[in-house]
Amino acid sequence: MKFFKGPIWSLARRDISTFFNSPGTYIICVVFLLTLGWFFASPLFVLNQSNLDSFLGPIPILFTFLVPALTMKLFAEEFKAGTMESLATLPIKDYEIVLGKYLAALGFLAVLMAFTLFYPLLLFLVGSPDTGQILGSYGAVVCLAAFFAAIGVWASSITKNQVIAFILGFFVCFVFFLLSHVADFLPGALADLVRAMSLDFHFESLARGVLDSRDILYWASGIVFFLSACLASISSRRWL
Repeated sequence: MKFFKGPIWSLARRDISTFFNSPGTYIICVVFLLTLGWFFASPLFVLNQSNLDSFLGPIPILFTFLVPALTMKLFAEEFKAGTMESLATLPIKDYEIVLGKYLAALGFLAVLMAFTLFYPLLLFLVGSPDTGQILGSYGAVVCLAAFFAAIGVWASSITKNQVIAFILGFFVCFVFFLLSHVADFLPGALADLVRAMSLDFHFESLARGVLDSRDILYWASGIVFFLSACLASISSRRWL
């Protein structure tokens, strides 16, 4: 309970309210949900397929746009408005600032993805879907969202321009998305190495309901790496 009353939670709650108070955020989310709904509904009613494959397919590429667009202002707006200096003078550590903003991004993404729970509910109403696959699918989405959110928070921490933060976040996310496709054109061991670094490889594995320690390590190490890079960026600004 102490955590939820501390500076991390207070900062996360403040930034979450900022998300909900931004009209642009609602536009981005509505476009995302409508696009995802179209991909889900088309094969369900046309081909009578009772699974989440059509839901999962576009998630990685949609997230490469969505997550950087939502996270681009977390630090960049603070730098531009000059409020980051005031925040740094408060009795709050740098890592608490990073975790607070990261949790705000995760919290908003969790609310957004809660609207998609209608899809598996609909599948249960019209058929008998595999519960294990549904749980694995949402586990994969959570891991992907957490990974991309860490990238987005880091991208926002190195510039005060939101557009640059979005472009940088999108570029890094897209590179990870593209690796599995590039691996198809590479020889032998190099292809296996690049494929192992790609998010598609680990996303699809978890989405099938297969819980592999290598997948967990991939997501966890990626999140820790980019949050650590964000912390280093924030800490270095104290000396500028």
